[in-house]
Amino acid sequence: MDAALGVFCRQGYDRSQVADVAKVMGVAPGTIYLYVEGKEALFDLVIRHTAADNVEWLDDLEIPVPTPAPSATLAFLREVFHREGEWPLLEGALRLSSAPEIQTELAGVLREQYRLMARHRRGLVLLMRSALEFPGLAEEFVLGLRKRLLDGLTAYLTSRVHAGQIRPLADTAATAAVITQTIAWANLQRPFDPGLTQLAEEAVEKATLDLLVSGLLPTHPTP
Repeated sequence: MDAALGVFCRQGYDRSQVADVAKVMGVAPGTIYLYVEGKEALFDLVIRHTAADNVEWLDDLEIPVPTPAPSATLAFLREVFHREGEWPLLEGALRLSSAPEIQTELAGVLREQYRLMARHRRGLVLLMRSALEFPGLAEEFVLGLRKRLLDGLTAYLTSRVHAGQIRPLADTAATAAVITQTIAWANLQRPFDPGLTQLAEEAVEKATLDLLVSGLLPTHPTP
């Protein structure tokens, strides 16, 4: 699964073949087919691998992994994208009309997004690289996970602007999109830029969050 993840992330779904994974592993292509029926099964397996928090689910895996039904991979992603409890700080903040202490709350909400993206970095790169090649994936990714995040963040920013705790925004939805794309760049593009790989992860996280938080707070913040 790790070898296949690297291949799919580098080459995308269309260009990746089982033989490419075998080459990375230093085995014959036939060896891979002892574990999966083909590329579709391998891609589905990698998707589930990157979404899992542990390896216990592998105990019930049928070997070789059969080719999934055409909609099975997308159905699994749809379930993952709509899981509750992934953003407890954001969800908690949305239940309040104002923040007890806006700088602390705002930093926590954005840090939660940053670290969740960092934790699922490889899976998100996989989805981005193959979104336009695997049928239906782009729609689920854009209209599922990303839309849910943007809607939640937009609602949060709107409530804090109304409370006078975040400075007025020309376009709240656009601001939410810029925030998520900035966090995405720090986590999904920057680590693969040869000129920026030397930057410490902690330093990049702190710099990103400091800039976003300071840019949203009013000059004279309301407690």
